[in-house]
Amino acid sequence: CGLKYHLQLHPSGRVNGSLENSAYSILEITAVEVGVVAIKGLFSGRYLAMNKRGRLYASGSPPRLRPRGALCADPGPRPPGRGARRQPSAERLWYVSVNGKGRPRRGFKTRRTQKSSLFLPRVLDRKDHEMVRLVLCRAAAR
Repeated sequence: CGLKYHLQLHPSGRVNGSLENSAYSILEITAVEVGVVAIKGLFSGRYLAMNKRGRLYASGSPPRLRPRGALCADPGPRPPGRGARRQPSAERLWYVSVNGKGRPRRGFKTRRTQKSSLFLPRVLDRKDHEMVRLVLCRAAAR
């Protein structure tokens, strides 16, 4: 992210940021639809997800997509010319973000312009490939 943290998805379901590379910080990003991606930890086998309260966690199954910004019906009388209202929580988007200590921030506390919510994809270099090979060898030995 913009604070030099590597996002990690642990097999236990925990999500955090680390200053150093680890096997849990190698992520696979897949496009689900236009503007929507699924992020999966390569070695944890878990997907990045956010619950209703905005907390990040690593889910065992791909996250279900919910339409954000859906219009809700207003049961009361409306002035002429007004349609359905948006729900207050649906007006602003939530982003994945890590604070200065590497802990995930809750979704409603994030903004698109914050440095901590700007993540860059990283291409695996030789050091990362060696780490992957080492982890796979350890797993095969068990």
